[in-house]
Amino acid sequence: MHSRVGMTLVELLVVVSILVLLSAAVLPNLAGREGTRAVQAAAANLSAQSAKAQGAAIASRAPRGVWFEHLPNNPSACIDLYSAEVPAPYRGDTFEAAFSLSPVTGTPNAATLTESPAGCASRLLSGAFGSFLTAGNLVQFNDTGPLYDIREVGSSWIAMMRPTSSQVPANTLWPAFAPAAHRFAIYRLPTRVGQPMSLTQGMAIDLLWSGVGTQRFGVRDPATGSPNLAGDGFSTAGTAADDWLPDPDYVAASTPGNPGKVVAMFDPSGSLSEVIYVASGAAATSRLFLTGPLFLLVGRVDRCGLPYAPAPTEDNPGANWQYPDSRWIAIDPRTGVVRIAEPLLRSVTSPPTAVTTARESQALIRAGMSSAGL
Repeated sequence: MHSRVGMTLVELLVVVSILVLLSAAVLPNLAGREGTRAVQAAAANLSAQSAKAQGAAIASRAPRGVWFEHLPNNPSACIDLYSAEVPAPYRGDTFEAAFSLSPVTGTPNAATLTESPAGCASRLLSGAFGSFLTAGNLVQFNDTGPLYDIREVGSSWIAMMRPTSSQVPANTLWPAFAPAAHRFAIYRLPTRVGQPMSLTQGMAIDLLWSGVGTQRFGVRDPATGSPNLAGDGFSTAGTAADDWLPDPDYVAASTPGNPGKVVAMFDPSGSLSEVIYVASGAAATSRLFLTGPLFLLVGRVDRCGLPYAPAPTEDNPGANWQYPDSRWIAIDPRTGVVRIAEPLLRSVTSPPTAVTTARESQALIRAGMSSAGL
């Protein structure tokens, strides 16, 4: 009697069929877990960069921050995170350097600055040291009190109250006008320093849907130059009924295809005190003191900048916040604490399709901040 060696053709076909069925059932789950791991790693890297900046601000007793650099071929996507530092304040060329202030006729929110003594601040317009009157620089008097915008208007230097920090003549007092003279410190815009930390594995920060408080950044349409007001399907884009309006200061800091750089700055107490939109070209730089959390949406780089899609598919994908493999990151302005949560998706159709509004998708992270007393 002979023993049989090997397998019959029927047995081989059965084994192959079983392997095909297992592959169909298991591989999509493995791919989903891989995508989740990638976005979790990207969110952890972003959180670490934020903690690094906060720790550096506390240790150095000087502002430190995170510089978000968008991709040149997709202005809505950011994968490179840099450290940001503020140059030392400029206090004049001499020990007695000071400014006297004079009112501007008909403009109570502005004052003309004059050197006292003359020539004590000659570096302000010196090419060797760079201009200290760049839009976005601030001036403070006598090392106390409010910070004012500083501008060059014609041949004069002008200090102006800051509408972005709610300064108006009713709540902001000028130092005594001339002949009184006041010491000054000019605080310049942060600069990008060091090598970037990159979000890898196809992940990026979606700048179109990220934002501060109740406003998202948004970007200008490279073709038309108009703000990209991608709607979320539940509101009218670009109107007061929009679910999450673009920030007009960020839009003003952007040019078609080249949005402003977002810089989040921590102060020496560890608070996330300021977000700066550093403009390029003729756009307007803005500095905003925070009154609400900084929300950052981490998702797939190929979805960055996409609008809401009622029924997203591979061929017609939707916004990053419509997918469970994305993550919301929130940084509390008072404490600098970072929280991470997945988007909240709710079913509103039959058969069920995961759709929601952009603001509602933040429900989990907002609830987490509320429960933590943030």
